[in-house]
Amino acid sequence: MVMPDKKAWLLDQPLELVPFSKWQKTVDLMTTLFQAPAGFIVQHTHQGYQTTIASQQDENPYGPGAVIEPDENIFCRKIVQTGQELYVQKATEEHEWQTNPEVANDGFNSYLGVPIHWPNGQPFGTICVMDFKVTNYDDSYMELIRQFRDIVQADLLLLDHFDQFRELAMTDELTRLYNRRGFETVAQQRIQLAKRNDARLALIYMDMNGLKGINDQLGHHLGDKALTYVAESLRQHFRSSDVLARIGGDEFLLLAETDNLNALNDSCDKVDQALKQYFSEHPTITTGVSFGVLQIDDMHLPLAHWINHADEKMYRHKASRSA
Repeated sequence: MVMPDKKAWLLDQPLELVPFSKWQKTVDLMTTLFQAPAGFIVQHTHQGYQTTIASQQDENPYGPGAVIEPDENIFCRKIVQTGQELYVQKATEEHEWQTNPEVANDGFNSYLGVPIHWPNGQPFGTICVMDFKVTNYDDSYMELIRQFRDIVQADLLLLDHFDQFRELAMTDELTRLYNRRGFETVAQQRIQLAKRNDARLALIYMDMNGLKGINDQLGHHLGDKALTYVAESLRQHFRSSDVLARIGGDEFLLLAETDNLNALNDSCDKVDQALKQYFSEHPTITTGVSFGVLQIDDMHLPLAHWINHADEKMYRHKASRSA
């Protein structure tokens, strides 16, 4: 399952859990009850304002996916900026809206909208109804649109809760890197994205050397510290966009978008040196990392194929150090 990136359009993400069909029925019912020609759920990001859901009426000039630039003087922009509900009965007579393309170009005259927020309080966008004629909605209509807004916000909260549970299931408790399940899930997503964008991916299989000796001589608490230190070194020497995972006791996997294997080998060497330096005060401990780095040349082959090959390269690297 893929969870939403709050900085990207929902419609551009492969989201199995966003109830788009439910939202469509909600907006269609809302416009029917308001007897309005257009209703929307609009998402706001740094890119502007996108119609996530549009009511399915012939009079509605906007469909799902329509984007308005972030600086355009539209009704939804004012709601996002102020965080307040907005009711405009007759926009054509208000100076503030003369440059609004929804008024000047599309002919809308009335607007009623309320803000939608992500569970963390960050603005998501709006839910709104628009009409070409002047309207005179009473308080019961305002309460009605709030109820529709609450439906959408409840769905966003469920998504957020699922994301938290999913993170726990996909994360290694000790290092806070992905676990094997998390790595395989995210790596498959990256592979599909790389196929679409014609990008190159590389894989690293890494093994921490000497963990048993650390546990036996210094105690398991220092063994855990060593694993945590490897994870910190990986975060330091690789990019935040790389997929980092601890998949076993002393084994790590990394997926990076690059064709520069020399740079990846250099980063692995830095992790190796950092770990050796970390235990430099314990001369009886022999540690470091062994690693296998490879380019994923055929993304149609299963991920397990490349993991096995990287594992084999790692063992050859480990053997060469022991020789």
